[in-house]
Amino acid sequence: MMNLRIQAPPLPLLLPRVLGLGLVLGLVGVSTTAQARPSGPLRFCEAYPESPDCLGRFATCSVCHTSTDPPAWNAYGASLFGGLAGQDFDTGLSAAMRAVEDLDADEDGETNLDEILVGTNPGNAESLWLPVPEVEGENPWYALGSYDPAVAYRRAMVLYCGHSPDYEQLQELEAMEPDAQREQLHQALSMCLDAEYWRTTGLRELADPRIKPIYAVGADTDVDFDGERLVLADYHWDYRLWRYILSDDRDVRELLTAQYHVADDGAGGLIPVDGPVPPIEGFDVGGQPLPADFRAGMLTTQWFLMSNTMFSEIPRTTAAQAYRAFLGMDISKDEGIFPVAGEPIDIDQKGVAAEVCAQCHSTLDPLAYAFSYYHGIAEEYTGVYDPDRPGYYIDDWEPSLLQGAIFGQPVDSVVQWGQVASESIYFQRTIAGMFFAHALGREPGPGEYEELEAIVASIPDDGYSANRIIHRIVDTDAFGAP
Repeated sequence: MMNLRIQAPPLPLLLPRVLGLGLVLGLVGVSTTAQARPSGPLRFCEAYPESPDCLGRFATCSVCHTSTDPPAWNAYGASLFGGLAGQDFDTGLSAAMRAVEDLDADEDGETNLDEILVGTNPGNAESLWLPVPEVEGENPWYALGSYDPAVAYRRAMVLYCGHSPDYEQLQELEAMEPDAQREQLHQALSMCLDAEYWRTTGLRELADPRIKPIYAVGADTDVDFDGERLVLADYHWDYRLWRYILSDDRDVRELLTAQYHVADDGAGGLIPVDGPVPPIEGFDVGGQPLPADFRAGMLTTQWFLMSNTMFSEIPRTTAAQAYRAFLGMDISKDEGIFPVAGEPIDIDQKGVAAEVCAQCHSTLDPLAYAFSYYHGIAEEYTGVYDPDRPGYYIDDWEPSLLQGAIFGQPVDSVVQWGQVASESIYFQRTIAGMFFAHALGREPGPGEYEELEAIVASIPDDGYSANRIIHRIVDTDAFGAP
């Protein structure tokens, strides 16, 4: 038995890594001491719902600010300051934005409105995009300025099969009519998505930033601690669950709702496991101890809770990582702020009620409350649900006063947290955006968000299938145009 002993209740050790900054899109107020406003993004997206900042990504403070602490504005923010002319922020902001639409605040040659609609920053002259001019002439190798099935075929084979097509395959494709070329492309793609490379390598690499494996404390470690291997949890369970859900047209929402785990069948296949999983032989950890009723997919694996919660009284880091990894919103960058009235309470006395912190912690702390009932690192408790855990740390803990919430909607458990998150547009955008960026080798750019948003909108009708998302991405101009 490994001699790593941390008695419950463990002492606090980990300070939250996510500190509050300003609030999303803190557009200017009526004085130089104006604070960031939580209603800013709502008003912005009410005025410009077709902006990429309101479709495939998230509005941030940089639309108007160069700094939120202390408040400082870029050229666009300064122009809005004049447009408000002393009016109430919430009632006057929409009119102020309309009043400066035809101006070129950053003097880059494009109006504020044109930049907002294309997705560049109207207050930053270095943020500029101009459409690619139409290409004249011909190229013997591929179509210019339009979707080329041969280009899409080569890209798809490399990305999803792990190798280029051979010469005979390309010759066969090029001899086909356009409709037949598309059909052949999707047949090849289906075979790739069902093959070993994508299932074992491609999907695993997509999971890396969400699982964040640390070899030194994982199941494969050879790091010695007091004469035995230093194993704190096993991230292979996370990778198997991820790979299983994102293959075979399964429902991607189960990433946040699955009440099963996934084991290796010994022959390279994956099989679901319903009950708790015992720890690695000779250790207290490395399995999956939670009963099914307390599981919420990737949010409650032993590795996720161990590596993010650790010894935190209020697991803000855990909630922030879940928000960032699966909903695409980084609270440390003022993304996804949904303030809850009366928060933050600062129940653990970390100083989060200070003015500079409170704006973000009014969202973050309610996100974290539900995770407080799951142990991080603790002897025989790692990754375990414990209704008494918060009381071990916080004398004043009173559940009736600490209402969990996500997107401002009350939730009483991580299971509810995952259900609400999985049904949200933010989850759909994050999953579609992940596959879109992987396919392009970069984040979507101006001119590509309309195609991305169409894919996002198709997800429910496609049964929340990751494979269907990829098939739609391969049909986009962003993927198939040279």
